[in-house]
Amino acid sequence: MVIRIKNIILFAVTVMACIHGKAQSIEVEGGNIHNFYPGYSGFTDCSVYLKNVGTGSLRIAYEKVSVDYPAGWDVSFCDNRNCFFTFRDKDTFSAMAAGEKASMKITVFPKGTADTAIVKYAVWDVNNPSQKDTLTFNIMVRWSAGMQLSCMQQPIIFPVPANTHLQVNIMAFDCIEIRSVSGQTIKHYSTAADLTRLDISGLNAGNYVVVLKGTNGTRSYPFIKN
Repeated sequence: MVIRIKNIILFAVTVMACIHGKAQSIEVEGGNIHNFYPGYSGFTDCSVYLKNVGTGSLRIAYEKVSVDYPAGWDVSFCDNRNCFFTFRDKDTFSAMAAGEKASMKITVFPKGTADTAIVKYAVWDVNNPSQKDTLTFNIMVRWSAGMQLSCMQQPIIFPVPANTHLQVNIMAFDCIEIRSVSGQTIKHYSTAADLTRLDISGLNAGNYVVVLKGTNGTRSYPFIKN
């Protein structure tokens, strides 16, 4: 009986140690998915804030998961100690005290180009690499009503917002995907005409991204389903 009780005590201590070792010390304010809507001109900071909810010092590590970003935009990327004129593959934040907040920031300058960027980074406590969060930046730049008509011409997708159907001017792209803002492919279409009418009546109301794929590359355009 003494041996059995002793084993139970040792088992309980081991379980508590494992639970304590896996405790998440990073809180992502606003959740892991963030939508940003910069203007077509000027600079815009797109920041996601991370908080140390542990009781001691925290050092956050991060690594690039994927980047779908328009080549025509200018960008800078910042952690809480450095800024870079490109997306950093991986690095670490400066140490954060208990209760301290810091941001991962993408600053965009669209230079008059309406497009969409989807950027994903994994973040984790360097002392607890088994638990990672993936931060998603959905950055959507739309045409402004004040832009010159010569810049707008025929839109790639219309109408926006859309209700039951979405017209897509595919411009020699081979296929079309509709994705959620988190990057999940919801619908896939093979194109057969220069102007494609997509049935979106089955989609829930919300924000989506049309992705056009072909030999000319891949382009992304945000839209809203009412």
